[in-house]
Amino acid sequence: MPLIRIVYFSENRLGLVRRHSKIAELQAVAIARNGENEITGALVYDDEWFVQVLEGEAQMVEATMQRIAKDPRHANVAVISRKPISERRFGKWSMGFAERNPRTEVYFGEHWFNGGMNPHDMKDGDVLNLMDRLAKDGFMH
Repeated sequence: MPLIRIVYFSENRLGLVRRHSKIAELQAVAIARNGENEITGALVYDDEWFVQVLEGEAQMVEATMQRIAKDPRHANVAVISRKPISERRFGKWSMGFAERNPRTEVYFGEHWFNGGMNPHDMKDGDVLNLMDRLAKDGFMH
């Protein structure tokens, strides 16, 4: 079956109260559901944004995108790119997660020079390179 990769961003609607427990819950659900649907990928986030890559069989990835668009934890979902792929880039994760924090700030700064994530200016290559760097240096879990 043909594989696709979707790179998208959305506004983070988790809020700051109990954010870490909400992220842990989001991660647990994503890992379980993506594992069942053979979807792989990664997500980076900060207080304002989620930026995510989803890879897998086209029908499953599109169904996941439809669920995300309806999820109240996300707002204003916008697709950066949707492309067929020959192989997975994030095949070892049903969903890798990395947070923008003081330890990872330098990585985000290398890709976005405005001092913050601004997904409206992101290209899919920027997102993939950031995720690769975070993973290579042990910040993607």
